[in-house]
Amino acid sequence: MRRRFCAGGILHVYQRTVSGFNIFYSLEDFLVFYTIIAVKARKFGINLLGLCLMIDHIHLLLTGDNICQISRFISEYTSLFVREFNSWTGRKGALFESTFGSALKTEIKKIRSAIAYLFNNPVEKLLCSKAEEYKWNFLAFYNPDYKLPYRNLNEYSNALRRAIRVVDSQYKKGLHLKYALLDKLHKTLDSREKEILTEYIIWKYLPFDVETTNGYYRSYDDMVKAINSNTGSEYDITERHYCKTDVPYREMISVLKKSGWGKIQDVIVASEDVKRKLYSILKSRTSASGAQIRKFLHIPQAESTRKG
Repeated sequence: MRRRFCAGGILHVYQRTVSGFNIFYSLEDFLVFYTIIAVKARKFGINLLGLCLMIDHIHLLLTGDNICQISRFISEYTSLFVREFNSWTGRKGALFESTFGSALKTEIKKIRSAIAYLFNNPVEKLLCSKAEEYKWNFLAFYNPDYKLPYRNLNEYSNALRRAIRVVDSQYKKGLHLKYALLDKLHKTLDSREKEILTEYIIWKYLPFDVETTNGYYRSYDDMVKAINSNTGSEYDITERHYCKTDVPYREMISVLKKSGWGKIQDVIVASEDVKRKLYSILKSRTSASGAQIRKFLHIPQAESTRKG
């Protein structure tokens, strides 16, 4: 079908993963994707109003000059992330379905509904109780009163100050953050420092037109109140709902970490024998369904059917 587009309209873009496979396992996965999309939005002159990263799909609200510009933007950030992800994990092939879903929003009521729908994705999947609590829909950063938890560099450790200088340098050069670089930086930091650096990276690369998004409501506080009282709706894009909750994915990551598993993404390229053992372990130790374990381990549907 020919995509609907009009100047001044907002496009709700939805990207699915191949076979519903998971793509966000670690902090590095989120940050690499986020910084890529931020850099490419600036390159193509895309006005981003919203972004929500879920473990197996992505939502964006954006405006652009024309559909070709938007398509090139999506194609470039998608292909770049796939190259980075595959290189880091050792896998091959596509991560996303070849086409993306899109729905044009021009009426204020539908725009507000799309905003609520995007930000409430993690609430609907029971990952948080309020939309602003989820880190990867970035809603907290729309608050005009938002401030970094530590603004004085002297409050940071030497390692964290060095990490921040590296991030500043990459941003100034117009570069996204790569897996190897983030891995190197994270190895020098404790868990609290990783949280601070993550928040700094999000703030530094922030690509959103928060003023326009907040402008659809009287204020940020009114927007958050509206989002938390109405989940929104999306009838123009058919979203696949594999399971009611995404909490089991967090459980599976926790089980693997406690068992001493190194890089969680390594499950993707594990041998069939290892995946069969992991399937049994995750089935017995988590609340995950068979379909969720298949998506987590990147097991094709036909094979997972044989596993029951």
